[in-house]
Amino acid sequence: MTPEQRKQKRQHERHRQQYRRYRFKKRLQLVAGAACIVVLLIAGISAGTSLLTAGGVSTDESVSQMESTPKPTITPQEPSPTPAPEESQASQAEPTPTPPESTAAPTEGYVYSQPVPKSDKVETSYFDDAVFIGDSRTEGFIYNTGLANAKAYTHKGLTVSSAFDDPVIPLNGQKVSVTQALLQTQFAKAYLMFGINEAGWAYGEIFIKKYGELIDAVRQANPQAQIYIQSILPVSKKTSQTHEFAKKEKLDEYNQMLRQLAEEKQVYYLDVQSCMVDEDGFLPEQAAFDGIHLKQEYCLKWLDYLCTHTVS
Repeated sequence: MTPEQRKQKRQHERHRQQYRRYRFKKRLQLVAGAACIVVLLIAGISAGTSLLTAGGVSTDESVSQMESTPKPTITPQEPSPTPAPEESQASQAEPTPTPPESTAAPTEGYVYSQPVPKSDKVETSYFDDAVFIGDSRTEGFIYNTGLANAKAYTHKGLTVSSAFDDPVIPLNGQKVSVTQALLQTQFAKAYLMFGINEAGWAYGEIFIKKYGELIDAVRQANPQAQIYIQSILPVSKKTSQTHEFAKKEKLDEYNQMLRQLAEEKQVYYLDVQSCMVDEDGFLPEQAAFDGIHLKQEYCLKWLDYLCTHTVS
């Protein structure tokens, strides 16, 4: 037997001895526990007998009396209900006044999933108290229409997600995110357009979820503001065929989801794309420099659509 084998054998034997000692100790503990229980039972019986004898009643008599004494009938009762934590705290604290509604009252009878219908044309001064929020397409819209009276929180590549975090809006000598800028801005109308950059996202549900959160942030900044969701503008046929993710089918799918979101959030849906698509649903080739970003002529069409689709 080699030295290594002898070493392993000794270790094995040592482990077996340790296990035997452990089992023996456990047996002793069980026996001791049982003995303690027996002693306690005997002591309890003896003490009860002594008490009965000391009271002048023999054990036999006490048993007889116990058997002859009628047992009281116990009527089961339902436990008293325990108040919920909120109710308990409310009963001890001063009543809290109900806060005012955090959202603008919906227009009675309005079907929010339908596009805003055509209305009397308004002047561009209508947008004096408006804020436009979006990516480079909205940035080009503000520039090409000269709508300087409206506030524009726009940035190239902006998405419904980065609007919360990216400090891209210059305000009071510093740069802040869109949502931070809204909290420092007075406005009565908000026009949102997103989706061209998010067309590259894997899941449309994430786009809609973040869009909904952005609407909530606008309402937090001004609960009474009119909020307009603008449909995603189309792209040219060539762009739809060659672009990595800006496909007509994806944009159409997103626009349907936006209509459902408008209904859910009780905000107004503007079908802006309808004023500039061709018969096949694409943006005309001559409408944009690159099949995506509009030339001035089509930016003015966009503005005219907004001026003729308002909610009073």
